[in-house]
Amino acid sequence: MSTADVVVIGSGPTGGYAAKALSEAGLQVLVLEAGRSPSEEAVLSWAARTRRRLGYKIEEDPAAIRRQRVQSSCYAWATDPDAFVDDLELPYVTDPAHPFAWLRCRRVGGRMTVKRHGLQFYRFSDLDFKAGARDGASDCWPLSYADVAPYYDRVERWMKLRGTNDGLPQLPDATLAEVTAPNQGLRLMDDALRRTWKDRRVIPGRTAAPPVPIRDALRTGKCRLRTKAIVTRLVTDTGNGQVSTVHYVDRWTGRARDVRARVVVLCASAIESARLMLASASRQHPNGLGNSSDLVGRYLIDHTHVTGINADMPVRVTDDRDTISWGYIPRFRNVCRTHEPFTRGYGVQVFTSENQCGLTVFGEMLPHRDNRVTLDPVRTDRWGVPLARLECVQRENEVAMMRDATDQCREMLDAVGFKTWRMNTETSVPGLASHEVGTARMGTAPATSVLNAFCQSWDVPNLFVMDGACFVTQGVQNPTLTMMALAARGCDYLIESMRTGRV
Repeated sequence: MSTADVVVIGSGPTGGYAAKALSEAGLQVLVLEAGRSPSEEAVLSWAARTRRRLGYKIEEDPAAIRRQRVQSSCYAWATDPDAFVDDLELPYVTDPAHPFAWLRCRRVGGRMTVKRHGLQFYRFSDLDFKAGARDGASDCWPLSYADVAPYYDRVERWMKLRGTNDGLPQLPDATLAEVTAPNQGLRLMDDALRRTWKDRRVIPGRTAAPPVPIRDALRTGKCRLRTKAIVTRLVTDTGNGQVSTVHYVDRWTGRARDVRARVVVLCASAIESARLMLASASRQHPNGLGNSSDLVGRYLIDHTHVTGINADMPVRVTDDRDTISWGYIPRFRNVCRTHEPFTRGYGVQVFTSENQCGLTVFGEMLPHRDNRVTLDPVRTDRWGVPLARLECVQRENEVAMMRDATDQCREMLDAVGFKTWRMNTETSVPGLASHEVGTARMGTAPATSVLNAFCQSWDVPNLFVMDGACFVTQGVQNPTLTMMALAARGCDYLIESMRTGRV
């Protein structure tokens, strides 16, 4: 049986960053990743490009779509199908009347490496962290913007984030490596919105290359990466109830293996982390690992999402900057006052390509206890892990919010003089925003949360959950930057706790 100071489960942005921070601190780290090795991925990518050059189109292949029935609903699937899981191999359960589209990527580096990912990175503000104190629609986070700001700085410097700083209270300024100028279309929109509304702006999207911090971790010489490792269970010590062993199965051979660790950091994604905690029930943890509060799996959230809003722009393409660009209209509803017929708000991403403009809305879904992940009592996946059952219903608040969002998108396109040629008003099935969070929320007490403010389990002190599962609310911004900042903060706490013997 192998051993490590810390086992990190998942190599995406949060797992990779945790591995980087912990190995740079001198700890021996083992990362278990369910996906293929980078060399296998390279071969598959080459084969897919070759087939496409020869005329094959996977989006027209019924057999491929049947195997990835859910995954093929993602806009990026056709350009990078091997990044997504096989739905026949890894099924889950959802109510046909209220479906949830669970888009899953098992790959070194995680979902951010999928081709055509938007790569937008925005900070939360206290409008997000303390929203519940303002409107009573949720709990507050057990931390403030000031607690997280130094870690935003750290992660942004490492990412070499580029964009603009705009002095907006609802979208805190970033630490930028490069300031980028808006292209023609974004300038036209910004000028028109400023003339028409005092509270609206269009800014260039804050972006960077896909963050793959696992590479930095491996360069330390203190981190090992084991791919094709399907974690099936976290085993607890019969004496103290803490995690002692991580049980996993080789993806291809089916061979079962164990690794012992002083600490386990779970970064498998919000749904997968909750599923694994629930599947790791034991005598000491009969309701699931770290689940004395009965909150593991509860409060599943995804962004409320509308896409398919398109218009022609009256611009003349003169240079490469005008061919393709991301912009962002930060939240303007319920920012300085709360008079809208719905709670919270939404942001709008603006995509321009030559003389075309597309808008995508991301709205905040309120957290509800009954939106949740549970385990199927009978069925398991190929490796013996109980299937996840996903329940996530959009309530009237989300319906009203998206009704307003589509109306405002139409008004904004009219105000700027763009010619709308498609105006979708149908909200996407939950899951299609790919921003699911919330299933092991942090808080101030074990009875009302799963984790403390440093992503540490109340019940199992040597278990940390550093992915989006720790979120209390969603905000309107893309969550990855905040996930990574919270992971960096949690790692500082973990390193000090291990140094002083508290863990």
